[in-house]
Amino acid sequence: MSTIQVPTDEARRAPSATTWDAWQEDGRGYQIVTDTELMKFATHFPIRCGHVAVDVGCGNGTFSRQLHRFGYDVTGLDFSDLALTAARRTPLPGVQYVHHDLNQGDPPGLPPHGIDLVVCRLVLPFLHDPLAWVRRVRDLWLRPGGRMYLVIPIVGEDADQPGGMTEAQISDVAHGWAQTVRYDLNRSSAALALRSAAT
Repeated sequence: MSTIQVPTDEARRAPSATTWDAWQEDGRGYQIVTDTELMKFATHFPIRCGHVAVDVGCGNGTFSRQLHRFGYDVTGLDFSDLALTAARRTPLPGVQYVHHDLNQGDPPGLPPHGIDLVVCRLVLPFLHDPLAWVRRVRDLWLRPGGRMYLVIPIVGEDADQPGGMTEAQISDVAHGWAQTVRYDLNRSSAALALRSAAT
């Protein structure tokens, strides 16, 4: 007689690479980038050619390629091999994809205080310690005045739903930045445009 394995809270909040691969294979890992999202992004993030961006949880590279069209040199990070294989099917100069698990620390070769923009769409709630990671990006990854773009699914205070954050948790994420703009992309997702101190 087989026993049903119930995933622990930690396993549900931080799925393994195998789980992400399965999500990529059936299409659940690919998040559509809408024209509305891109227009709002362009409003809050000055487009400067030659600036360096890191797209965390890049999936099949859709947003990484859009960042390249905006003029950024882009590194896409993901720990799903299937996602990275899909991303690499559309090679572009100035865009590279790197296999990395953020729960295992910073990516190798990351220049301290050398990134202009970090994008993290729909990934933050899956990290072991989202608040600590956001602060690390602000304090160690970004150049002075660097920016971060987050898209976070919103869940209710009593929800036990992996992959989302409550309004209070989203507010905590935005704390400590020199500038914070919050807007909703739809009824269930919040976007944060964050800027670090210039000096």
